[in-house]
Amino acid sequence: MIKLEDLKPNPAVRGILPDSLVTVVSVQMFGSEALELTHKSPTGALGNELLFRHDEPRLEIVEHGRPWSFDGDGGHFRLVSEAQRIRLTAAMTPSEY
Repeated sequence: MIKLEDLKPNPAVRGILPDSLVTVVSVQMFGSEALELTHKSPTGALGNELLFRHDEPRLEIVEHGRPWSFDGDGGHFRLVSEAQRIRLTAAMTPSEY
């Protein structure tokens, strides 16, 4: 369960729209019990939602990686590229002389 104070711009949040994640665009607190959340749906539509303390149990910040990131293990990349090189080399060399 997250607190209303945990909502910041940019993360993906589950529990605002049914069956989809939204991206937080902006947050404006109203006292200590409510906030206005501006969000973007997966289709790009903007929306506003007033959230109160009783809404906290249904909210979840979702950590998801970028589809194209360069933070993978370099050792695994070298292993796979070497295996691919060996496979291609074996396919190109004649089996009989």
